[in-house]
Amino acid sequence: MDTPKSTSKTARLDVVDWLRGAAVVLMIQTHLYDAWVSPAAKLGDAYHWTRFLGGIPSRLFLMLAGVSVALRFEAQLSRGVIDRKSLVRPVQKRGLEILGLAYLFRIQEYVLGHMSQSIADLPRYWPDIFRIDILNCIGASLLLVPVLTAPRRGRPSWLAAIAAMLFFVLLGPVVGPAHFPRFIPEWLSAYVGGQRPMSWFGLFPWAAWPLAGVAVGHFWVRASRDRRRQAWAFLATGLAGGGLILIVNFVRKVDPQIIRYPSELVQQMGPGSFFYRMGMNGILALIGWVMVRLSGGSFSIMRQFGKTSLLVYWIHIDLCYGLIAQRAGLYQRLDMVQATAGLACMILLMLAVSLAKTRWWQPGAAARAQLARSAPDR
Repeated sequence: MDTPKSTSKTARLDVVDWLRGAAVVLMIQTHLYDAWVSPAAKLGDAYHWTRFLGGIPSRLFLMLAGVSVALRFEAQLSRGVIDRKSLVRPVQKRGLEILGLAYLFRIQEYVLGHMSQSIADLPRYWPDIFRIDILNCIGASLLLVPVLTAPRRGRPSWLAAIAAMLFFVLLGPVVGPAHFPRFIPEWLSAYVGGQRPMSWFGLFPWAAWPLAGVAVGHFWVRASRDRRRQAWAFLATGLAGGGLILIVNFVRKVDPQIIRYPSELVQQMGPGSFFYRMGMNGILALIGWVMVRLSGGSFSIMRQFGKTSLLVYWIHIDLCYGLIAQRAGLYQRLDMVQATAGLACMILLMLAVSLAKTRWWQPGAAARAQLARSAPDR
């Protein structure tokens, strides 16, 4: 029989997997509708709502990256590790690994996406390899965030995480779209900010999300030492999320132009958008916690996707945008009903890939994880 502490720990870990899985499903719908829906069908309200939901996964992934940093910090603190270098280095090592995977992914996309081009035409597409996308941002954040937020003297750096978050949020609409001096290589300055198509996820303002995740993660972990406190913590997270949305909507209603942005893109980098979307993440966290508690230890599609999010990301991009979709006549050819049917098929296919990864490519991993979760804490 599980001890209360062990049960709380399991629920805490499972809700992070559930949220990451929810981000995966929303990511698939975002990319599939963007790639497969025809220009005419994109004018309708249904497609507009897919874009609204499409704003969730990138922010949720980045926030959960910060939550994972907090989970690692708390695990090390529980083992008596308080040296900041020992706390920072493992996170930065993981950041370098993700950066390497990001460039490997872009090279793959470059090769597969331009196979039909002549060799002479390929050099003009080389900048695509250095585009700063979500994986690059996560990797770069894992290099920066632990330096700013690693615990000091065995205590979480709450104020440092929140202060750094506000710094990136407030300067986001200023630095994010900025033009940088030409003597700085664009592939490097794009990590800070800059213009699309090179800089999609510059650290300004996107690093604010993992920084917020660190503060949230410490809060969840420390509350999860007791079942009742954990319930109150996630209820507070959901209520705070709803409160943030109400406040942003109220401010916008009082003065829609309280901050005048030069474009909608820059507005998405501003504090209003950040806190509104943070509110949505808070509500999702409460929903995820409730779903985990209701499902107990039974199989969950969301948690399954959450365990293999990188693999699903890697594969579904090619299936949505790559040569297979183009040669099958799917690329920008479907109406919303047809694309929705395609979405259902894509989710089932990615679920099969995810299950294959956890059940066949890692034999015994699921059983070992379950055994570790059910064992009483020593």
